[in-house]
Amino acid sequence: MQGLAASDLQILHGEEMVDAIYSDQIVQDYQSNPLIEALPPIFTEEEVVDQLSVLPPYDEKERSLNANYRFHCLQRLFQYFQPFENHLDLEQRISRAIRQGYLHRNPMKKEEVMRVHESYRAIKEGKFLKTYQTEAKRTAAGFTIIGLSGIGKSTAIERVLSFYPQLIKHHEYQGKPFIYTQISWLKLDCPFDGSLKGLCMSFFAELDRLLGSNYLNKFGAQKNTTDLMLQRMAHLSSLHGIGLLIIDEIQHLSLSKSGGSDKMLNFFVTLVNTIGIPVLMVGTNKAISILQSEFRQARRGSGQGDMVWSQMPQDESWDLFVDGMWEYQWTTDFTELTSDFSDLLYEESQGILDIAVKLFMLAQVRAISTGEEKISKQIVKQVARDSLRLVQPMLNALRSGIPSEIAKYEDIRPIDMDEELERYKSSIDFQEKVRIQKKLTQQKRQKKEQSLLEEVTLQLLAMDFEPKEVQSAVKKVFKDTGEDIGKSMILKEAVKLLIDKDDKKVASKNKKKKSMSIDENYLGRLMQEGRQKKKSVHEWFLDKNIIKQPLDEFREDDEHAALVSHSVS
Repeated sequence: MQGLAASDLQILHGEEMVDAIYSDQIVQDYQSNPLIEALPPIFTEEEVVDQLSVLPPYDEKERSLNANYRFHCLQRLFQYFQPFENHLDLEQRISRAIRQGYLHRNPMKKEEVMRVHESYRAIKEGKFLKTYQTEAKRTAAGFTIIGLSGIGKSTAIERVLSFYPQLIKHHEYQGKPFIYTQISWLKLDCPFDGSLKGLCMSFFAELDRLLGSNYLNKFGAQKNTTDLMLQRMAHLSSLHGIGLLIIDEIQHLSLSKSGGSDKMLNFFVTLVNTIGIPVLMVGTNKAISILQSEFRQARRGSGQGDMVWSQMPQDESWDLFVDGMWEYQWTTDFTELTSDFSDLLYEESQGILDIAVKLFMLAQVRAISTGEEKISKQIVKQVARDSLRLVQPMLNALRSGIPSEIAKYEDIRPIDMDEELERYKSSIDFQEKVRIQKKLTQQKRQKKEQSLLEEVTLQLLAMDFEPKEVQSAVKKVFKDTGEDIGKSMILKEAVKLLIDKDDKKVASKNKKKKSMSIDENYLGRLMQEGRQKKKSVHEWFLDKNIIKQPLDEFREDDEHAALVSHSVS
């Protein structure tokens, strides 16, 4: 709520309760009504998009984390939410429904106070209260949402409802005491037994959870009829200012346990008319049999109309959805998004967003668990074949586009992500154990190798071998044979290498000495020959062409230069 401070928040039975802050209303109809003035403002489309969008945190460095950590990071994909046109429409409908429902239930007006009081008196006396011919029920603009499983109906509703604090505490209004606890919305899931009476009991139980009351024990006894329970629900809805009642998964209601379609239809018509607050009913196409034409006729005056959500078409909206989701990759190697990947994801999910997200997530899980560390088309297809096997009949029906075929698979079991993740995790756990065992073995080997290296090195140094040569020899032995041959063999091989190296050095030295000796003997012999010929060493070396006269060299250079000059000219 706009303007709320942390001190305004209270916790009541696990739910946040906020103190009412009243804001001036631009729409004249909504003025001087504390239940409307305490609501958040009417949002623009830009504000709705901003508040609905959920882009989870992401850091590229996380791609280098251990696989088990990345499995946890992948859970963030479930938070990803990209709003589209139907979400904006839903927000506007809920915004109008809540405010229109409060329009003629103003607790500041005498008529409303009298109505609540008379309702209370009838309950105390055990009487049925006749339906009031008031404006309240005519402004209770409820509507229905029908769509495929996994299309995102419930998620979208919960995102929109998060705009509204569920519990608002009023203390004072326009200078006068006003002690009132307002419930801006109440959401029920159809009961496990599929009965209408069970649905009524869920209503009382949810109020008890929020308020800490005891309504279920008071009004939810099995002996009470659904008609009697409906009257109690109507009274409590007015008493606590319930702005909107949401009934989700209505396709789970059982016709047999509810007394047939006529009785069920009558219940919902009575629910809307008696309670006098907007009722939003949500279900799959299977619920169409419940919400048949007579029921729509009964609600024709609401003006809200029904919403039918089908699979997302492969258009700009799909591209926007995939483009935003694709950034969330936790494989070591990042895969760029291409039109082929987008087409493949649509083909395998048929535009069902829940399936698309889970398919993208499981493709990464498989890539990580197998060590491939990169999303590929082959992996996406494998995951679709293995993990989506239970929903394949529905996907095939969607591919066919035949309504009668699609209707057969409305309530097919969804993908059990815990089961799928556990399957891949067991593979990862095994690989992790192998990796850890390999690492421990390697560390043990390295430690043993280091110890052997030090022992052998010390013994070789004690034999007066050069340190550098010792280190080189020992490393070569380890590289060629490994440490498994034992210390004595390593020492023996290293000594052999070092001795061979010394022998080569000695041989090389002798060769150089011999070469120098040969050169020295040759020159000495020439000098001796010169003395025998009665010539100086210089003269004898000139005769033997070992050296030349300097002038001859200059002359040769001049002749060469002249020859070159002549050639050029």
